[in-house]
Amino acid sequence: MSQLMKSIELLRVLIKNPREFQDRVFTIVEARRDALQTRQVTYNVRDPDRGLTLIESILGSGLGARFHERPLLEIAEHVRERSGQMPPEAPFGLFHNGDALLGRVCYAVVRALRPSVVVETGVCHGVTSAFLLKALEMNKAGVLHSVDLPPLGKHGDRYVGWMIPEELRSRWTLRRGTTRRLLRPLLADVGHIDLFIHDSLHTYRNMRAEFAAAWVALRPGGMLISDDIEGNCAFQELAERPDVSVSAVVKQEDKDSLLGIAVKTSGGSAETGNYLKTRSNAHDYKQP
Repeated sequence: MSQLMKSIELLRVLIKNPREFQDRVFTIVEARRDALQTRQVTYNVRDPDRGLTLIESILGSGLGARFHERPLLEIAEHVRERSGQMPPEAPFGLFHNGDALLGRVCYAVVRALRPSVVVETGVCHGVTSAFLLKALEMNKAGVLHSVDLPPLGKHGDRYVGWMIPEELRSRWTLRRGTTRRLLRPLLADVGHIDLFIHDSLHTYRNMRAEFAAAWVALRPGGMLISDDIEGNCAFQELAERPDVSVSAVVKQEDKDSLLGIAVKTSGGSAETGNYLKTRSNAHDYKQP
């Protein structure tokens, strides 16, 4: 979308929903500010097999076998077919979607971890959501709560979750808006969660705020997965927490980015509250 078209769409949002306009402008400013700030970070990157083997050693859940299940192949094929059917008038491109490795990892983790409550930030066309929901359906238990403000574009809401099969949507709840406004209230509503996936605004401020909020709600033994961690040190800071039993960073397949996975120790979370207090931007989720 050209800059002129983005400006026109922003004006339409301003007229229709001033609060959403405020959120979108805030997001644009934050992304540009983040791009100007240099934060050196070096991750110990593993290939996917070694990284997931490390996670499996803690979970003890037969994670690797889940990557070979037929339902995983079926949902992957569904996503490929839907990608090819994307209408030309769709307001945002496929590049917004999660990587294929992210989808497979999410499927395998859900099958192995058997979560009751999964929370996801960032939906776009619903690639990752489709893999999550397929795994929940195979488990015959669990729900997915998603938070997403669609990328700017005319009729953008029509395409949020576009790739999710209709028969899987009964386990899915979507809250429309920014995680800055909606994540904490959502977590307060659902209580403890078993799995959290970040794939929304990839700025240091937003990622760290999401991790902080989710980690408090995450049950001992639960897992946090983050897409696109390479741009800042937010995941590195999370991985250094004393109540992280294991973490791994793996290179993704379809794009030049990194996937971060962290498991919360089963021994409790005495240090959790301190995580919110150790940085000056711990107030990120306060309502404006």
